Parts: sequence; structure tokens; C-alpha cells
Amino acid sequence: MLKLSTEQKSFFKLISDIAFLNPFSTQREQADCALLNITPGKLDLEQRKALIQEKLAHYIDPLKDQLNFSSVDTQKPLAKQLRYAWLFYQYHTFQQQFNAFIIKQQQAGDAPIELPFGNTLIERFKKIGFNDSETAKYIALFYQLYRGFYFIDRDITGNCPAIVELRMRLWNNIFTFNPQWYLDFLCGNMDDFSTLLLGQTGTGKSLVAQTIGHSGYIPFDLNKNCFKQSFNRSFQSINLAEYPVSLLESELFGHKKGAFTGAIENHPGLFSRCSAYGAVFIDEIGDIDIPIQVKLLNVIQDRTFSAVGSHQKQRFAGRVISATNRNIEQLRQKGLFRDDLYYRLCSDVITVPSLQQRIRQNPDELIFLVGKLLERITQNPNPQLTEQIEQLIVSHMPKNYHWPGNVRELEQCIRQILLTGRSAAFNAMENEAESSAFQLKAKDGETSVQDLQQQYCRFLYHRYDSYEAVARITRLDRRTVKKHIMESAPL
Repeated sequence: MLKLSTEQKSFFKLISDIAFLNPFSTQREQADCALLNITPGKLDLEQRKALIQEKLAHYIDPLKDQLNFSSVDTQKPLAKQLRYAWLFYQYHTFQQQFNAFIIKQQQAGDAPIELPFGNTLIERFKKIGFNDSETAKYIALFYQLYRGFYFIDRDITGNCPAIVELRMRLWNNIFTFNPQWYLDFLCGNMDDFSTLLLGQTGTGKSLVAQTIGHSGYIPFDLNKNCFKQSFNRSFQSINLAEYPVSLLESELFGHKKGAFTGAIENHPGLFSRCSAYGAVFIDEIGDIDIPIQVKLLNVIQDRTFSAVGSHQKQRFAGRVISATNRNIEQLRQKGLFRDDLYYRLCSDVITVPSLQQRIRQNPDELIFLVGKLLERITQNPNPQLTEQIEQLIVSHMPKNYHWPGNVRELEQCIRQILLTGRSAAFNAMENEAESSAFQLKAKDGETSVQDLQQQYCRFLYHRYDSYEAVARITRLDRRTVKKHIMESAPL
């Protein structure tokens, strides 16, 4: 083994510790700043990584011709720390290439493409003494780490404490809170770890699910210099609220030709389309009936299913991500959601914060989001346009407006302003006057309780244009709300 100075040993230990810290956590920032001897808050993560990489080059480059991990006991602390420091160095060396590769793979679609710099990376691993199995594992892990960071950093935007916490939670969901455990025991073995996403309509649960689904471990084929699957192929989703009960089973499990009237060809369901390295996302899971819940439970529990009209068993291998905007605890208490299914879905329960909560924690969150959403809509960041849209929203919106449609409502508000110069949300202040008129009508002694419920639901729907928002405010079932609105007379 190399003879290292006390300074070198200390440095490599610090690097090996940093390598396992959540990059979105305050602990990572504190560790980086301690290593660089700078005050926290002065530099962002990318700036800190660049400085750490310079330090790593200073310590590792003089050793590159002497390092060989094939002939040492990597269980010894110093050898393990040096190994992790070398891996950390290589990981950041190829950062730009991996980020460019992720974008190219997105554009290429479902077919996996060759890793352009794969041979260079393979040679570095072999030169240092890694065998083929280790090399393939670490290249696949590098790719997963880059995708996890890329999608969380790109899609989960905001500066309030709730969003900072959400980014940390998502990283832990993908790599666990103890990455050493993930590396040693769970890498490529996360199928049985389900995720349940809770939160109001429009908060971005689908985007969160997609971030997890696109960040799974995908093995690397050394001979083909290619990952075994495109991450685009690894994520399959379904919104259960879009289908009538009669079609749900077919959409989830597929059907055989002739299984029922109208089944003119074989149809692969959600679980059939999911790959061994992928994840399925089941949205609005709180809205499905008990019989479908039982069938879902059996699939998740036994990992086998049959298409409608077939007795042939198919194997399901993949993570399960589900989401609902309903109060899952209330559904369980009322017997509308099975406890045994819940306990199969709740390896990790993540609540996506509402826009109201985000703005309450950080008033600048609204302005930040306007800029991000405008950039997404126009594909071109423009500070002047962002400022104009911000001024229109701030000047017209009622104080403490609670954004019942959340980020989705804000995005549509921006689109409406771009098209018409106004937004439906601007009418919220005007609707306050309607509230008083409704209250006077509700006090009429001849009005029945049912009439009051119908009128109130219609009033709220007129105001928020969302069945989910009305259901949340009235604490009524969404179907009941819709029925009241359809049956009530106009206000």
C-alpha cells in the first residue's frame, strides 16, 4: 500500500465522507465548506464541487501511476477511503459528458444509445485494478447518480424550506438515507420499496413521480458500451381517474384478444409495459373501488398478474409509485381504502407542499416560480418579460390568495396573461362580493340542507373551477361534489 502523509490521509477521509452525503442537504454544504475553509452560503454546490475537484487533482494526480486496487484489502479503512476518493474524482471529471449524454438519451427516446466516452471510462477503471463486474457496477451507479441529481435539480425548483426538504427526501428515496447501505446491499434491488405521494391537486406529484421513475439503476453492458435500457422506457404511468371502472382492470393488467366485446387485439397493460429496471406510477389511487384495490394488492404482493381473458401468469418487476390528493387516513377510517394495500404502498410517504405553504414560508417563492414557469413556457429566459408578468400578478391578485390550483393554476395564470393580458384568478377579489349574496340566500328559512349544500358547492366551483378544490374545502367526496354541482340551480 502507498505510504501517505498525515495530511493526505486526513484529506482522503474527508472526501470519502463527503461522497456519501446528500448533495441537497445542509450537511453536504457544511462538509464542503469545512474542507475548503470557506463560510457557508458564499458558494453554490457547483462552485464548491469545482474547487474540491481542484484539490482532488492536487492530491490524486501524483499517485495515479502507483494506485492499484486489485492487490489491496479494500476493507481496510485507508484503502477504502482512497478508493472512494478516486471514484469521487472520476465521477466529477465526467460530469459534463454525462449531463450531455442524459440530454441525448432523452432526445433518442426508448432505444438505448452508446455511451460516447464509455471506453475511456472503462480503461480508467481497468488501469486502477477494478474487475469487469466492479467497472460495470460503478459506471451504472455514476449514471444513476447523475440522472437523480439532474432531474431533482431541474424539476423540483424553489427556495422555501418545504422544497429544500422535498429535494433531500427524493434523493434519499432513490439512494436511501445511508448511501453506503445502498452501495453494498440495495443497488439494483429497490423493486420492493414503494412510494406514496400525497398532496393537493396541481402541486406537481406527477413530476415528482417522474423524477423517481427516471432515476432508477440501469445496468451497463461493457461489451456493447451501452446501458441495458433507456431511462425514457423505465417510467410508465396511469391516471386511474381517467378510466371508467369497467376499463380499469384492462388498463392495469392488459387483455387478450376476444376477452370481451370490443377487444379486437391484445392490449398490454401498465404492469406489462414496465421493465425490470423501471417503475410504474399509479395516479389518483385514492379514487379506485375495493375490488380493483384487491387486485392491485395481489400484484404488488405476489409480483405476478394475468391479463383479462388469460390464465397465463406474467412477472412484474419494478418499483411502484402511487399518488392521491385525497386524505388517505380518512379513506382508511371509512373503509374506502384497504389497510393492507396502504401498507404495501407506504415504504416512503412523501407530501408535496402546496403553493400556499411555499409562499407562506418564503414570499419570494411566487416570483421565483413565475420566472421558472415562463422559461419553461417560452423556452427562453427573459428577465424583462418575467418582471412584467410578476407585476401584473402581484398588482391584481388579492392579498393572501391561497392558490387552490397550486403550481398548475399559476402556470395557467401565466398562459392566460400571455394570451389575454388577464387571468381568471384576477376575478377572485370580485367573487368576494358574491360570497355575501350567497350567505343571504343561505339564511332563507325555506332552503333545505341539501339545497344549501348544492348551492354552496356550485358557488365554490364557480370560484375555483375545480372539483378537487371544492371537495377539499367542503370535506365531501369528489363524486358527491360533482353531483351537487350538476343538480343545483345557477346562483
